[in-house]
Amino acid sequence: MSKTDWKGIHSVLVTPFLPEGGIDFPRYAELVEANIANGADGLIVCGSTGEFYAMTVEERIELFTATVKAAAGRVPVLAGVSDLHTAVVLRLIKAAKETGCDGILALPPIYAKPDLRETERFYRVVAEASELPVMLYNSPARIGVNLTPDFVAKLADLPNVVAIKDSSADIQQVTELCAKVKDKLAVFVGYETMIRSALPVGCVGVVAMAHQLSGKLVRRYFDACRDGNSAAADMLEPALFAIYRCFKTGSFYAGIKAAMNALDQPVGIPREPLLPFSDAQQATVRSILADAHVRETIASVR
Repeated sequence: MSKTDWKGIHSVLVTPFLPEGGIDFPRYAELVEANIANGADGLIVCGSTGEFYAMTVEERIELFTATVKAAAGRVPVLAGVSDLHTAVVLRLIKAAKETGCDGILALPPIYAKPDLRETERFYRVVAEASELPVMLYNSPARIGVNLTPDFVAKLADLPNVVAIKDSSADIQQVTELCAKVKDKLAVFVGYETMIRSALPVGCVGVVAMAHQLSGKLVRRYFDACRDGNSAAADMLEPALFAIYRCFKTGSFYAGIKAAMNALDQPVGIPREPLLPFSDAQQATVRSILADAHVRETIASVR
């Protein structure tokens, strides 16, 4: 048996910014409420989708506090603690505990491209420092290191390493990963577009980006895939995949905000180094949403 009951849809919250650049905390609280109301099983604050890389440590800790307060114990809150500097990671781990978070999500050190020996050392330091359960995070395209199934199996023996988010987008790797560690770790994929292929091989959930902007669509899609309801999954899939095409119209995290704004869910613009979508990119997003009847599909799912 895995060491945690984390499962289902763990939504990575965007961080809405005010026109003058600060965090819009009232709007953020509304997003937390909407995510829970639409079926999120967990929330992740200051993940990549939340633009952690563009915030100060103090802002991230404020968001930890705001998320815990808004969630009010209804679902687990995982704190994103990723950074290049191990000292910053350790400070964020301490803050996650102090603010009442239920776990942490940690990438390998960003930018440095550690090899697996160095990555193992990093995760062992993280696990030793954390009093909270740890979700590993494999994102080879972003970080430049791939947490292989054999490597993850070594870390699975650490008592407080309880889960992994795999964003390799490689179903062969995910299948092998589940075969090796699903009895010890809760395995999540990093994209809703992989739910249908990942659940049958042993994944228990998804760390979700589209859930927060699509009403109950992702909840119903996840449940349909889990229950083998192919007809329902077939009906919902075109809208879900169209949302992901919106994300890929430009830089991914700017694309999430562009899609939300286009669906009348204001979240402001990304912080630099990312920029708001251009007029042409925004037009493409609107076209994708319209052609796939995304707004209508969202409205039809209750």
